[in-house]
Amino acid sequence: MTYGQLESLVDIWSLQLQDQEKHFFQQAIQVNTWASSLIENGEKITILYGKMEKVKLHQKRLEQELDFVLSQQKELEDLLIPLEVDVKGHSRSVYPQHACR
Repeated sequence: MTYGQLESLVDIWSLQLQDQEKHFFQQAIQVNTWASSLIENGEKITILYGKMEKVKLHQKRLEQELDFVLSQQKELEDLLIPLEVDVKGHSRSVYPQHACR
């Protein structure tokens, strides 16, 4: 191998190395962009998770309040039934002519 051939091979390898270096840096930039996106999206997911936990807590409180309201409604209904029966009984005894109709 002559000096000229060796020099030619070194030049070819140098060009190939430069191309590989450019390609590597392009890929590194792309990977860096992806990494930034992953970090940003991870932070967004964390924020959304926190909001979701707050919503779950509010939903649980609302369900408890609804259960309380339903129990009060049931209690009122239970109290009204005897009163309604009593009122119907009184209305029949006060207005006996209307009770038959």
